[in-house]
Amino acid sequence: MPTQEAPLGLRERKNRRTQRAIVQAAAELTLEGGYAAATIPRIAERADVSPRTVYAWFPAKDDILLGPIDEPIARAIQQLRTGPGDVVDRIEAWLTDESAREQPDLEISRLRDAAIAHDSELRGRAHRHLERIQSEVAESVARDTGAPADDVGPQTFAGAAMGFLLALRSIGLEARGDAEAQVARGIGLLRAGLAALTSP
Repeated sequence: MPTQEAPLGLRERKNRRTQRAIVQAAAELTLEGGYAAATIPRIAERADVSPRTVYAWFPAKDDILLGPIDEPIARAIQQLRTGPGDVVDRIEAWLTDESAREQPDLEISRLRDAAIAHDSELRGRAHRHLERIQSEVAESVARDTGAPADDVGPQTFAGAAMGFLLALRSIGLEARGDAEAQVARGIGLLRAGLAALTSP
């Protein structure tokens, strides 16, 4: 019924504004004084909400800035495990899928990424999240080549793939206009690396 849908729409918009304010506050405080100084009480004060509201939306402080990383990682792992083609095909398919996904708030995404890039503690935590992709890439290379996942070939390839993904993150943060060409170049390098591992 129309009279019931409108309040739900308003509530949803209010919820999104609240979450956005919390993320923006956490990112700004991190950029201003570091992640350690961005305490929940300070985040709440900056966002003009109570600490209880912050915890209602983000049970742990890390969830505010690092939580959005987990969904793309889960999609990457799924693609690496079940997607068609070799490991490079699956990485490329995942990147294509991610680029086609609608960014609900590009400004906040960039602010969050800037905060992560700015603070070494937060950057280290983000890298630990991303290490799940690196492990999965090594496993995928092992399946493609028949080498053990802990062998130097799969591990070196996985390290190169992570370097590529981190470089793409930096390019996205800088909003560079050559992102598509950089992706193609990185994929080409990965294909050459995989060919070197599979050649007799």
